[in-house]
Amino acid sequence: MVSWGDGEDSSSEQSSLGADSVNTTYDSDFCGLADDGGSTVTCKHGAVAARFVAFDGCWTGRRFLGCAGHDGEPACDFLLWVDGEWPPALRKSLAKLWDLYGQEKQGRVNDALDNMEKRFKLKDEIEKMHIDLRNSQEEMKKIVEEKQVILALKAQAEQGLIDARAELEQKKALDASSSNMHKCMRIKAEKERDQLKEEKRKLEYIIGDLFKLKESTRAKLKKIKEMCEE
Repeated sequence: MVSWGDGEDSSSEQSSLGADSVNTTYDSDFCGLADDGGSTVTCKHGAVAARFVAFDGCWTGRRFLGCAGHDGEPACDFLLWVDGEWPPALRKSLAKLWDLYGQEKQGRVNDALDNMEKRFKLKDEIEKMHIDLRNSQEEMKKIVEEKQVILALKAQAEQGLIDARAELEQKKALDASSSNMHKCMRIKAEKERDQLKEEKRKLEYIIGDLFKLKESTRAKLKKIKEMCEE
């Protein structure tokens, strides 16, 4: 007869379950090997059985003896309950608690999966925003390059106007003796001047449009940046 502590009751029936199929928890009051001086209980290996406390479903809290393994071999399915079977109401309550635990655990897993899916979606949106930002930067770069070309053309036009004026003054000095020729040259120079002014006016319109496009692009980049920071 195995010697049990006060309040302990050995079940005379061995469960059809294997000890390896029952989850357990550590209990400092009921642990170690069942060799406390009385008749020793052995498992199917012939080794001294170990003390366990069930932590699984409606068996939670029930003490039992099971195989502790032998010479590196897997534990056998020996199981001998120490405590009697719990009352039906307690078994139902324990089963309900474990069901609630399983539901809560599954709920947390589902929440974690949902959060992960949201993070992936947010990551995709951020990547798209980065792509849009890079495209806007490339577009802005092209606009700046076009602006530089237009400014260079404007500078050339202004220099041409200056050169035309200088040429006009030179012609005036050289042709002072001939009023008709001077008049013709002045008319021609004025026509060239008017043409240059017209070209300058057109360039100024183009530059104005580019500045408007620049401001629109800058506003768009600012909006994208604010979306990224959020």
